[in-house]
Amino acid sequence: MYGHRARIGYCSPPYVTETFCYEFYKMVPAGVTLLIKTLEVRTRAPAEIAASHAASLEAARYMARAGADVVVLGGNPINQSQGVGNLAAICATLAAEIGTKVVTSTQAQTEALAALGAKKVAQVHCYEPADNARHKQSIRNMGVEAAGVIGLDFADHQVGQIPCELALTAARQVMRENPEADCIHLASAHWAIAHAIDEIEAELGVSVMTSQQAIVWKALRTAGITEPIAGFGRLLREF
Repeated sequence: MYGHRARIGYCSPPYVTETFCYEFYKMVPAGVTLLIKTLEVRTRAPAEIAASHAASLEAARYMARAGADVVVLGGNPINQSQGVGNLAAICATLAAEIGTKVVTSTQAQTEALAALGAKKVAQVHCYEPADNARHKQSIRNMGVEAAGVIGLDFADHQVGQIPCELALTAARQVMRENPEADCIHLASAHWAIAHAIDEIEAELGVSVMTSQQAIVWKALRTAGITEPIAGFGRLLREF
């Protein structure tokens, strides 16, 4: 069996998922596999968010029957639509029902920021700048202060086409504009980021938390895989 160390279930918000899978297998050690369910998000309309939450719960039940060791309910907009204060209870109730550990991506990112000691966080996301306010509120919901935010102005169906160099370029820009930030959050787990995390931390002297990195970190640790993983930032290397 390929997933002899851990089998991780992920409910992936985009209607079509590409980059998450690629970066997942770059980050995880051998013997860890991914069970994935793509959801209904194309424009992040309220109806899509509600349908995706319901689909996540049903997918988690199926993943548990398939033998997943942990299930991650993905997507800050989906998670936070249920109320951040309700997420622990939602996970506990579902885990008790299906007999498998359950976490959310919002919880993963909140815990990652705490592990890194982040206080004031600058953000880069891949979507339209009109989403900036939503991203600022999302990071505040994770218990830190929001610094500036940059939106790269891609539509949901374009995120797999984002040039690899943009992660570093945008990180430099957001730090020039917000030098007081002690951490950069590269938001959304669906654009090319993993290759740039170490370089950004080394060049800019701040911690980096990406949505994908935090999800992988929390899933591995929840599954009992605790060894340091080099190449993808302090979070996976030190915590």
